[in-house]
Amino acid sequence: MNRSLRLYIASVSLTFWGGLLLAYITGNVHAVSHPRAVAPLFGIAVAAEALVVYRRKETGKDTFSFSATAHIAIAILFGPVVAAIVAATAVVVVDGLRMVERDVILMNSSLFGLSAWLSGWAFVLAGGTVGRLAVEDALPLVVLIGVRVLVNEVVLSGAVALSRQQHFTTVLRDGLRGSLGASLGEGSLGVLIAFGYDGERWVVLPFLVPLLAALYQSQLNFERLRTETDDALNAFAAVIDERDPSTAEHSSRVAQLVERFTVALELPDQESDRLVAAARFHDLGKVAVDVATLSKEGRLDAEELRAIRSHPRLSAQLLSPFGFAQEMALYAELHHERYDGTGYYSVSQRDIPVEAHVLIVADSFDAMTSKRAYRPALTPEEAVQELRDKAGTQFHPMVAQAFAAMIEGHDIEAVVGVSQANALRSEFSRIPVVHLSRWKGFLQEELRLIYLAGATLVAVGIPSVPWQVLAGLGAATLTTMVLRVIAGFRRARLRNRVLTSVAAGRSISEVLSAAGIARWAVWVTWKPEQREYAVSPIGSGGGLETHELSEIARRAMRPGGSGLAGSLASGVHLTMTAPDTARPRLAVGSDQTLSPHQCQLIDEVRALAVGAESRSAPAGVVHVLPDAARAQPASQSAVVLIELAAFENVRLVAGQLSAERVVQDAVSRLRRVLRSDDQLLQLGEDRLAMIIGVTGGDGLRAVVGRVEELLADVPVPLRADSINARVRGALPPFAGDPELRQIAAGAGLIDLDQRAAS
Repeated sequence: MNRSLRLYIASVSLTFWGGLLLAYITGNVHAVSHPRAVAPLFGIAVAAEALVVYRRKETGKDTFSFSATAHIAIAILFGPVVAAIVAATAVVVVDGLRMVERDVILMNSSLFGLSAWLSGWAFVLAGGTVGRLAVEDALPLVVLIGVRVLVNEVVLSGAVALSRQQHFTTVLRDGLRGSLGASLGEGSLGVLIAFGYDGERWVVLPFLVPLLAALYQSQLNFERLRTETDDALNAFAAVIDERDPSTAEHSSRVAQLVERFTVALELPDQESDRLVAAARFHDLGKVAVDVATLSKEGRLDAEELRAIRSHPRLSAQLLSPFGFAQEMALYAELHHERYDGTGYYSVSQRDIPVEAHVLIVADSFDAMTSKRAYRPALTPEEAVQELRDKAGTQFHPMVAQAFAAMIEGHDIEAVVGVSQANALRSEFSRIPVVHLSRWKGFLQEELRLIYLAGATLVAVGIPSVPWQVLAGLGAATLTTMVLRVIAGFRRARLRNRVLTSVAAGRSISEVLSAAGIARWAVWVTWKPEQREYAVSPIGSGGGLETHELSEIARRAMRPGGSGLAGSLASGVHLTMTAPDTARPRLAVGSDQTLSPHQCQLIDEVRALAVGAESRSAPAGVVHVLPDAARAQPASQSAVVLIELAAFENVRLVAGQLSAERVVQDAVSRLRRVLRSDDQLLQLGEDRLAMIIGVTGGDGLRAVVGRVEELLADVPVPLRADSINARVRGALPPFAGDPELRQIAAGAGLIDLDQRAAS
């Protein structure tokens, strides 16, 4: 305990106990006319103080009790001073018997006594009458509960801020968010106790005791389950780390890096704890990956690569069943995505939360600085340089810069600037006090009319409600009813038209486009042999490029609801039906997010058409690069052969996945010179060919120069040689280059059997 905290505790204690003594000296402490009447509530305060629930570190509190119920009831029935004395004395009795440290007893007794005292005076000043409860006391009761919560959290947050050396406002915000719900529940129960503490209403009290016990037991079970689940997941993560000696304690190190980063960035405790836990569990999915694959020194085959790439999805599947880990599951699922949207599942930057970007950076930094079977380790300085070099492509620019500053021991705000640091903090999602997502079921469109009708009937039964209010509620109910009928009629007519057209054999893509729902539609079929999805356009397919089809296939691999909707790299919104390994899924592209009714219609369209159009789905998986399956190019088409000569060099330095990434970056750059009728073929792991329309030799030379320019600065991992691509091209008849002739023949430009034509 530091000196500042000791001084703070002494100040708070002196304020409370000194104020109480001063009140006694000045005669402001009035004796209770019937001391025996307070005894039962004092007993409740002591018993509730003893029933402590130990909590995980997520707010400033390590324990939680229900003693405030008695404090609130005493403040209402016997006044603020008696409430303060009982609250402070109960703490001294219970903590004294537990042999708690003196400073802690002083702090807790002063904290509870002060909050009971000030909230009791707030009740009186707001118009409440001590000793009774009436209808007009509703507002004073709200003030009583609110002031009690606020004073308690303000005083406690001051102590926590000094002990942890954090900002007071941040600790206060965390404390209010973490305890507001429980504190309001305590206050409400205290009001009920005060209401039943009467000769005519005593029958209420026996029923409140089981309620208090049930609340205590449920809170105790909740905290126990959270602790046991957390311990089990931590043990699971430790087992996974130990499976591969080369990655031993990797998850722990990543979690430590994330914790250091959140502290340096001064994130609130709750958000920090959630992100650190996600870092600890981000590799749970590796349990399904063979140890030999994880530690393999040589090249990975296609099956091994698929297994490696599956682990983020499996991590999310393992975490998603836990209600408290929904966000953590998303962060773990996306920890191999990239800022430029070309990661494992091709998730666009706008759909990747900043927390996942922190995991990406921390995971990559630890991987780079750890020796692996397939490559040596980088020094921390080299890894930091890699973060800066890949900022904006692989890594979130601001996260990478802030993380690099933290590793180098610099203050983040001093390096990136105060405004940029604040902007980065604002991107982190906040844990809400009330999880509105749990109430979405009560806010559905179908229930609004019922709520309005119910509110109208309630208002009719209250004599004091003005007729204007009744008329307004009635008009709102009638208007809502009419709009619902009209909307329902329109949806039914649209549904019948779409389903009838599909049943008649019209293309799903054309029908949905004509209905204004989607621009294009594709079938997404699971291939168990490859453990991947194959994508087949329906009708014209909206002119989708092959790499866009591949992006859809990778997006389909995402688990749960996260893969059902989102934005593609092109900005088109993708909506996909639920996973089904037995039958094809339907995916559609639209200009905006589809409504629940439109999504339901797409499900119905799929169910109706799956028996017919699904049979046209391809037998193989659509890959990033086509195999000359495009429309025939113009007669003046040239062949450009590109030899990157980089794959093996990068693999030996940074691993096979990094080598593939370099090739993909090169492919992405080459697409910039392609037009709609051009082709890009992959002939080997780092050999590419372009079939491109040009106007004579000058046009071809311009294309070759542009290709060399684009490939000159493709980023490669540190210690790997820069790409020095060999590019050559030719026009028909390709007589001087047999290799280019073979490529041209495969693309359908020439016929090798027609010698005269060449």
